[in-house]
Amino acid sequence: MTPFRLATAALAAFFCVAPAFAAEPLQIGFVYQSPVSDVGWVAVHETARKQLEKEFGNRIKTQVVQDVKAGPDGARVIRELVGNGAGLMVLGSFGYMNDGLKAAAENPKVNFVHASGFRQAANFGTYNARWYEAAYVAGLVAGKVTKSNKLGYVGALPIPDVVSTINAFALGAQKSNPAAKVSVVWVNEWFNPGSERDAANTLMQQGADVIGSGFQDNPAVLQAAEAKGVWSIGMFSDHRKSAPQKLLTSLTHDWTPYLRQAVQDTLDGRFKGTAYAATLANGGVSLADWNPGVPADVVQMAKQARADIVAGKLKVFAGPLKDNTGKQRAAPGAALPEADIAGMNWFAEGIQGAIPR
Repeated sequence: MTPFRLATAALAAFFCVAPAFAAEPLQIGFVYQSPVSDVGWVAVHETARKQLEKEFGNRIKTQVVQDVKAGPDGARVIRELVGNGAGLMVLGSFGYMNDGLKAAAENPKVNFVHASGFRQAANFGTYNARWYEAAYVAGLVAGKVTKSNKLGYVGALPIPDVVSTINAFALGAQKSNPAAKVSVVWVNEWFNPGSERDAANTLMQQGADVIGSGFQDNPAVLQAAEAKGVWSIGMFSDHRKSAPQKLLTSLTHDWTPYLRQAVQDTLDGRFKGTAYAATLANGGVSLADWNPGVPADVVQMAKQARADIVAGKLKVFAGPLKDNTGKQRAAPGAALPEADIAGMNWFAEGIQGAIPR
């Protein structure tokens, strides 16, 4: 064999036995508006992130930046993560929308998914949930267990998701108890345990005997209600540890299926910026187990309502529907389209309070 053939054979043998170079892992940046904890909005994201790491193994590498306020801080963190090589960004707060869109336009090879937003681009998708479906069911139960006919809700920030959730809760309560009224106190923050506790105490001082936690990323509202022996309704994750005696239920959700698909699509080079909605029907939204103190017939009523929503038989925002100024929002026999619900900026009839502008 000639020297050339020997060299060629040796080179071929090398490539046959040499291990293939592993592809660089997909770097994924997670940006959260609140600190990481074991319950709440960020906790649900963390559950999904950890599950993704388990499933994708060394194909991905995740990085978390927590407690990032929307605005200049959010913009800076997004730029830094992208600059450090992130190929997928998970923006976990409504307030990151505009800065995220700007970064997506400037970095077309990086994919972005944004929580609770309403604007998409080729490399910028959104994920949200119809919490209002579960809130309506919880409201039905609240209307049955209240003794004072006064219900309270602590609102975080007055974005449409929060408003539609409070409205649905009130409509459910009034369906099962026409005398029920809902008062709302706003804290105008996603995470401020002291202000949230004060708001819950204010509502209870006004006579509310069922308190809803409206998008708070900690259990302060539920703990305040538990201390006074008042029913409460949690948000995002199951809060039974925070209010073991008086928690009626929690409105929960799961981002894992959506984020799993976003990761896989990014790895496969077929990501498209679309809008995803978690619902009772697809399992992305759910309700935690009912408190054992809820009468069996009330639980059955709630289960039937949930089944009817899943089947499409029950539309939460169906007419006749008026806001709390008396203006008709949906005529008899009609139902609000999803686009109107996604932009909801009014309170339903029976809600006492105003939406900050």
